[in-house]
Amino acid sequence: MQESSPEDSGPSRILFTRLRSLGDTVLMTPMLTVMKRVPGWQVGVVIETPYEQILRDNPNIDCIFVIENHRNRWMARLRTIRKIRAFRPTLAVDLHGGTTSALLTALSGAQKSVGYLHSRHSYLYNVKVPDSREVWGREQVHTVEHQLSILKHLGFPVEPIPPPEIPVDAEGLESIKDLLAGQGVSGEFILIHPAAAFDTKQWDAQKFASLATRLIESGQEVVITAGPGEGQVLKEIREHCSSRVRFIEPLPLRKFSALTSLCSLYVGNDTGSTHMVAAQGKKIVVIFGSSDFKVWYPWNTEHQLIKSDLPCMPCPGYFCLHYDEPRCIRSIPVEPVLEAVQSML
Repeated sequence: MQESSPEDSGPSRILFTRLRSLGDTVLMTPMLTVMKRVPGWQVGVVIETPYEQILRDNPNIDCIFVIENHRNRWMARLRTIRKIRAFRPTLAVDLHGGTTSALLTALSGAQKSVGYLHSRHSYLYNVKVPDSREVWGREQVHTVEHQLSILKHLGFPVEPIPPPEIPVDAEGLESIKDLLAGQGVSGEFILIHPAAAFDTKQWDAQKFASLATRLIESGQEVVITAGPGEGQVLKEIREHCSSRVRFIEPLPLRKFSALTSLCSLYVGNDTGSTHMVAAQGKKIVVIFGSSDFKVWYPWNTEHQLIKSDLPCMPCPGYFCLHYDEPRCIRSIPVEPVLEAVQSML
């Protein structure tokens, strides 16, 4: 897979622009597989750092355009536009719907710029896709299906729907095995990822600590980690749980992927990390807060979903609109999570 402009080896090229969001990036990978089913198409993806780590080495991508975190962001975007136009896409698909992704799609040079009809920037597209529920002809649509609805509307053969796909590189895997061995972890273990992007999706750190301690006491091996910038939640849990729980400091996405490939079961909040684990087919216990579980449940893997049942759910989730704290997730006790884990072991 190349980062610079490819040679002109075929007339049909599709460009997907998928900015931000780890979970959405994981859940768009079935689209890449679908396009590689169709002979004669090259696939390009525009992605922001660090999420390009999810797409590196994906065999279904021919060209990847990474938008770096640069202080002069518009200069970085102009450089990306030049590379995109050299790719000469036939179709340019906006999967994000924000201002930047809509502009990148419109300026790609593609004959057909594609986005959702109800997007706030739909005037920039010359192919407008109706609501995904209308495309699928049913009321309930998972995020994987929502993203695939664009290709389905365009007439590409999306069924059977392929699973998400993320890389696990050999070097990262050996590094993680050494790291676990250094922690004294040699057999099967339960992996807990206790962090979340929003407070309304964050189960209490002390409840994670209690869960980990009770699992240790029942004879399980438990490893806890988090992502970059999420070290504080690990510190809080460490202060309240058994000393036999193993902690791994925040990992970059590729090494986290390697770690998750080795666990026997995963426990976490509704986050992009959980979708990474689901893409590897691992058993999952996921604790849901504000988001719509019918849209964001772990796709294509065995899981148990723990949630409350407040009338205000689901909600946008940026902050709690009804209470002094997000009761949707704070009200969930340890017991049902523990029972779900034990039932899946």
